[in-house]
Amino acid sequence: MTTLIVLPDIHDKTDALKPIAREIARADAVVLAGDMTNGNMQHLQRLLNTLEEYNEHIYAVPGNMDTDAMLAYLAREGLNLHRTWQPLAGLALCGVGGALPYAGRFVFSEDEIGTFLEDAIHDVPPTLPKILVCHQPPYGTRCDQLPDGQHVGSHVLRTFIERVQPLICFCGHIHNAVAIDQIGQTAIVNPGPIWESGCYAFADIQAGAVKTLELRQVIA
Repeated sequence: MTTLIVLPDIHDKTDALKPIAREIARADAVVLAGDMTNGNMQHLQRLLNTLEEYNEHIYAVPGNMDTDAMLAYLAREGLNLHRTWQPLAGLALCGVGGALPYAGRFVFSEDEIGTFLEDAIHDVPPTLPKILVCHQPPYGTRCDQLPDGQHVGSHVLRTFIERVQPLICFCGHIHNAVAIDQIGQTAIVNPGPIWESGCYAFADIQAGAVKTLELRQVIA
C-alpha cells in the first residue's frame, strides 16, 4: 500500500497546511504539483521546512510562478520530478512542471511540454505503474475548465496520457477547476489550492492499482 497526498498551488500560503499535519505525517509521500510560491526562494524553503517537520518524503514540480532557481534547488535536494522520475514503492512518479504561456516565468510551448513528457518516462521499466505529476492540466476535462466553460489545458499532455495511460495524472494551475475526471483509464485530479478549495488529493495505491482516490476536505 502506498498513500499520497497531493497539493498544487500553495502560493506561499504554508499555514494552510497546518490543519492536515497529521494526514501529511501518515502519508507515504507528499507531492507538490507546482506553484509552491509566487517566485520567492525563501518562501519555498519555508514551505519545504514546514513539510519536512511532518514528512520527509516530498516530491515536486515547479509551476509557472516558480523559477529556474527553485528547480535547481529541488534537484539538489533530491525532490525534483520535472522531466524525470523517481521510484516509490513499486511506482514511478513522473513529472512535468511549468505551464503553457501565462503569468510567471516558468512557461513553455506545447512542443516543449511534449519533449519534457518523453524525458519524464525515459528509462521507466515498462512494468512499473506510472503516476504523472503536472502543473498544467491536460485539455478537455473538468480539471482545465474555466468558469465560462472554456478548456485551457495542454493538447500534447492529453495525447500523451491517451497513449501512456498512467494510473493517475495529478495537476493544478486552474484554481477553480476542482475535480476528478478521466481520460481513458487515467484518472485526472485537480484538488485546487488548499487555501481556496478547502481540499487536497488523497490516493491509496495497492499492487499497481488505485484503491482509493479522493478529494478530501480540510477539517479545521
